[in-house]
Amino acid sequence: MQKLKIKCEDGVELSAVLFEPQKPKAAVQLCIGTGAKKEFYFPFARFLVEHNYAVCTFEYRGTCESAPASMKDCNYNYIEYGTQDMPAVLEFLDKKYPHLPKLLVGHSVGGMNFGLMPNYQKLGGVVAVGSGSGYWRNMPLGYRLQTLFFFHIFRPISVLLTGYVAAKRFGIMEDLPRKVVKDWADWCSVPNYFWDERFFGKTIPVGHYHELTFPIAHFWTIDDPIANEKNVPLLLQNFKTTKTLTSEKLIPAEFGVKKIEHFGFFKKQFKDTIWTKILNKLEEMQ
Repeated sequence: MQKLKIKCEDGVELSAVLFEPQKPKAAVQLCIGTGAKKEFYFPFARFLVEHNYAVCTFEYRGTCESAPASMKDCNYNYIEYGTQDMPAVLEFLDKKYPHLPKLLVGHSVGGMNFGLMPNYQKLGGVVAVGSGSGYWRNMPLGYRLQTLFFFHIFRPISVLLTGYVAAKRFGIMEDLPRKVVKDWADWCSVPNYFWDERFFGKTIPVGHYHELTFPIAHFWTIDDPIANEKNVPLLLQNFKTTKTLTSEKLIPAEFGVKKIEHFGFFKKQFKDTIWTKILNKLEEMQ
């Protein structure tokens, strides 16, 4: 395991970690969920290394070890995850492993923003896990109320008092820049997320979602409050690829568990089940 700093085109440095097997057969860019720590995904990264994949995972700008010295002065926005951070990591992998296939495993936002990457054609395939449009009205009632509280009560009060969304001290998620959560709230207010006509082609670059050239495999679970049976189709309708696009529904009971939810995919208990499903998709994409 090697700790890295990866510089984006606009000069922002990201905290990253590279896991390497002795003889890698492909390189995987592991893009995490919003407000999460990269360390949560380390067991899954090591699993891929056991199967001879080099894996680079990282934290998006403005959070955890990729945060600036002063969060209150941080003006990063959410779309830069896809236009700056993700392409910078892919560029790093391409330079380090020029002759190996480059694949992307993305959790939540990590499985959504790849179409914004200007260097998307360097990818040989994407596995998206727990990714959905995020439309708040399609969430279960309890989670809907939590979402509204976070976006419209907690966020503005926290920004007023600290200048950023200080979520970590309350155990909600990692701290985030104020503009990131403002964007997030705006996009979750409409069914088609940032593809809505209010944003897409205006504040959001059109990107390459309708000209993708690699296979996409998508996994979701029936108990995920965010990427659920209503929000998953809203996301996938925006992906157009010349290759295959598949989506597999996971049912917790079929894996002998009561819940998977939004983050459960990456827990060690699923090494021989869900992780193996993801691995098989990566194998097919080479």
